Amino acid sequence: MSRSLLAGLAGLAGLAVVAAAGLAGAWFLLAEPRPAPAAPAWPATKVALATAERVTVPRRFQGVGEVEAIRQVLVAAETSGRITGIDVTSGEAVKAGTLLVQLNDAVERAELQQQLAQLRNAEARLARLKRLVERNAASREQLDDAQAERDVTAAAVARTRALIDQKAIRAPFDGVAGIRRVHPGQYLETGAPVVSLVDTSLLRINFALDEQAMPELSLGQRVEVSADAWPDQVFVAEITAIDPLIGDARMVRIQATLPEPDGRLKAGMFAGVRVVRPSGPPALVVPETAITYTAYGDSLFVTRADPARGLVATRVAVEVGARWDGRAEIVSGLADGDRVVTSGQVRLVDGMAVEPVAHDTLEVRP
Repeated sequence: MSRSLLAGLAGLAGLAVVAAAGLAGAWFLLAEPRPAPAAPAWPATKVALATAERVTVPRRFQGVGEVEAIRQVLVAAETSGRITGIDVTSGEAVKAGTLLVQLNDAVERAELQQQLAQLRNAEARLARLKRLVERNAASREQLDDAQAERDVTAAAVARTRALIDQKAIRAPFDGVAGIRRVHPGQYLETGAPVVSLVDTSLLRINFALDEQAMPELSLGQRVEVSADAWPDQVFVAEITAIDPLIGDARMVRIQATLPEPDGRLKAGMFAGVRVVRPSGPPALVVPETAITYTAYGDSLFVTRADPARGLVATRVAVEVGARWDGRAEIVSGLADGDRVVTSGQVRLVDGMAVEPVAHDTLEVRP
């Protein structure tokens, strides 16, 4: 074979080798497994945290009561008549026995004068007969008749005087007069209201609790009273009466007494009532904002340390006990020292990374 032919065959062989090497390299690249692309790292959700702590829980029974004055009455007319004088001003303090309203008593006073004259005559006749009987100049029967006549006349005088007293409507006790409901010249029927009279030197708080509270109720027990008109103030009362009869709604009626000399609370007000119970053992407590309440149960997010991701939020089902002043007792589902999410949990799902931006200080007010 010629040299040129041999050179051409050698070139073709070299090209074949190169092509085979290229195909082998391509197959190697396609067959070799490559690592999957890294998933994008989501930023941690910013939340506020608080630490679950054991504290002494201020235990209370809570209810709603009504304020009642120690003495309160709607003064009314005992008899009918026309008003001839009004001596009370709305809102003024009055003493017991103070004349409030005067009804026309001219007829009764005239009758009283007539009866007093008859009484004087009957007493004089009785005295003469007593002397005559002593001298046996009159019979015992005559003396008895004179005695009866004198007594009947005296009774008529007392009745007329009582009618005159009824025409003078007076304050039955010391207190503050309400808004007057009558006017001069007005004719009053028997029982018509005249003015309210309230003694607020001492107040009563009437309220009711479930019958299950009975074992922990006692006379002298402290009661904290609050009113919408004074939202930042707590008035301290004590239980003075516990009804021995349980009502139809299985509630026990309770009455507490509250000294209130400055008149801030008024009779008829509704009041929030908290009966202080004996303190129990320390309980695990978290801010109430950490708890999510649903129809399926209560839960909260607890943060756990993850070596790769930092803090991770985990939803935990809990049993909630007493609640007060923005705090909640956790009966089960949580351990001492657990850090719970108190704000930002609306953006969380179970297993999400979190970043604390604030740490609540748990303060329990007694």
